[in-house]
Parts: sequence; structure tokens; C-alpha cells
Amino acid sequence: MPVTPTIKIIDHQKYIFCLVRRKWILLTPEEKVRQFTIQQLVDYFEFPLKYISVEKTLKVLGLSKRYDIVVYNQQLQPKILIECKAEDIAIDQKTLQQIATYNIKLQVPFLMVTNGKNSFYFEIKDDKSTQINNLPKFDNL
Repeated sequence: MPVTPTIKIIDHQKYIFCLVRRKWILLTPEEKVRQFTIQQLVDYFEFPLKYISVEKTLKVLGLSKRYDIVVYNQQLQPKILIECKAEDIAIDQKTLQQIATYNIKLQVPFLMVTNGKNSFYFEIKDDKSTQINNLPKFDNL
């Protein structure tokens, strides 16, 4: 049964509960998309919560970057990298370049970019990116 992310108000500000980090996070437009994407990964794609990582720092080309979401397989190998943007931010070439740059480090076979309204999925094989219709099932990662 799908569950909607929980929101509460603390000191006149909205917070959303992150199932992965198990804490309340300030509800920004991007955080809203991130949390609803996590919910989609769990409810629709049936990815176990324990294999989802959120907002971790990684070094890419000598710079510190933070990815939004990474899904690992049962062998704890990163398999899906997800970039979330606020709903009013268009998914464009800059967004695709950003996720491709992060993937230099992670080397995952699947990418997802979303602004909550539009989601795009890609499979990376032999250094070629192909748009696909959906993410694979967890057992196929």
C-alpha cells in the first residue's frame, strides 16, 4: 500500500520525513521531489529501502559533489544514480551533463533524472547512453 511522505510544521517551516535518513528535512522544492522519488522507488519499483542512499558526498575530478539518490544491488554495488530537480526546473542538457559527471565516479549502468513532473531513464552500456522507458526491477540490478 503506497504511503505518502509525512510533512509537519516546526517553527512556521514545513519539514518532510526522509525514510532513508530517518529524520525530518526542511521541505524545499527539490527535497519534495527527492522524497516523492524515494517513495516511488519503494512503492512502484519495489526497491528495498535499505539499498537506497541519499545525499552523499563524492569526489569527481577533484571537486566535492553531492548526489541525490543512489540505489545499490544486493551485493552493495551502485546501480542507479538519480538526479532530482525542483518541479519548476526543466530537465535539460545541463542536468544531463551534471548526472553524467557524477557517473564518472560511480560508473552505474542506470541513470534517472526527474523534476517530479517529468522523469527520464537511461541505460549506460559500452560508454553509450540509451534512453529507456523505465528502471529495471531490483532483482535485475
